[in-house]
Amino acid sequence: MTTLVQQVTRGVLLALILCGVSAIAEEEADDMAEVMRLPDDVMARFSPDSKIPRRGTVDPARLVRAEGWEWDHEVRVYLPASYHHTDRAYPTLWVTDNSLELMQAALTGDAIGFAPELIVVAVGAPGDTNAAEFQRRRSYEFIPDKSLMGPMFAPMPAEALGGAPGFLDFLVNQLRPMLAEEYRMDLDDQGYAGHSGGGQFGLYVLLNKPESFDKYIISSPAAYQPWLDMEERWHENNKDLKAKVFLSAGEAEAAHPVWSGSQIVSTVATMAERLTVRGYPSLELTVKIFPDEDHLTVMPIAYTRGIRALWGM
Repeated sequence: MTTLVQQVTRGVLLALILCGVSAIAEEEADDMAEVMRLPDDVMARFSPDSKIPRRGTVDPARLVRAEGWEWDHEVRVYLPASYHHTDRAYPTLWVTDNSLELMQAALTGDAIGFAPELIVVAVGAPGDTNAAEFQRRRSYEFIPDKSLMGPMFAPMPAEALGGAPGFLDFLVNQLRPMLAEEYRMDLDDQGYAGHSGGGQFGLYVLLNKPESFDKYIISSPAAYQPWLDMEERWHENNKDLKAKVFLSAGEAEAAHPVWSGSQIVSTVATMAERLTVRGYPSLELTVKIFPDEDHLTVMPIAYTRGIRALWGM
């Protein structure tokens, strides 16, 4: 990239930051430009000759059926803007509930160095699935056997739960190897993200087979006692828990009859306390209660902040 292009690019970035400022000393502007200098590979993307687009791409959706399952899962893959212009492997983030659009929004700026570049694999019911069927499927897939889940799940039929081990096997042992043959995934940097029931599934995986993923975004899980019990069993046999975890909920979930009754904020609080007190040497834990956010509005915030906490930026 020419010096002129670099200067123009830095000037544009400064203008975006300083828009509305009436005056700034010339030497201060020069200092800020130097401090704000982006890595050369990112700066190169502002060159008129750059072939890298300003945003990533989504490959065509595919339907994949887990072994023993009665329904297909829709699988959608987001590739960062630079993917087709490099030969490197990329960290991969797996998100449940087929929430690809939320992840794309959370990664805004990835093409110009303001968010990490990740492959995203969204897995869940197809978009034309109605609400009742969507909830039926996720209740089965996210929750382990009813015998492990305590009184909150007592009203539910046993056959409506219990799919969590099989769903984890699908993600890690069936779908991941298949996609890893097709895409350049960094298999040493695999993340998981899930909200609500997906957050509960995240706790299930973290407290039973934490090696399944390297990083976890666990948003607004419910029903704290089963997860405390699982952690107790894990700790009896393991003195470490190797993972980077972003655990969060919305403050307003504590003041809503449904979400409060589901113990969402208390689940995050009690799990955070338990994991902190254990002092697992390899556990990196970040905990957030987002002011004013409820069970729905907190979801994009949890994903955006979780990505930045676990992958930097």
